[in-house]
Amino acid sequence: MSLGFTSGEARHEERMIHGAATELENAVVAFFWEGEKPRMGTLTVTLPDRNSSPLLGDRDRQLALILGAQLAALTGKMALVSVNLPVGLGDEAGRTLLELARGLIRKEGEEDD
Repeated sequence: MSLGFTSGEARHEERMIHGAATELENAVVAFFWEGEKPRMGTLTVTLPDRNSSPLLGDRDRQLALILGAQLAALTGKMALVSVNLPVGLGDEAGRTLLELARGLIRKEGEEDD
């Protein structure tokens, strides 16, 4: 068995935001970052019942919790989310990130069909 990630990107103003996600049997793991190389950032966990907790970092905590809630709702699974964006960009890029997250999960589901 191998573990593969679905990746995507979205433009927000002049910046390119990247995302990658993989689905496990009981969880979805997603990373969001700006720049060429993936970076670990603020890490949160959200359960399907929408209980959530920050695990690491604080800068992008609110955005990671929102993305985790969206992914948990879409999949019915626990969501681990890492967000690493420049200071201030996360606040402005929320809608773009939500659309990117939804797209990653749709792509993941399409590959299983």
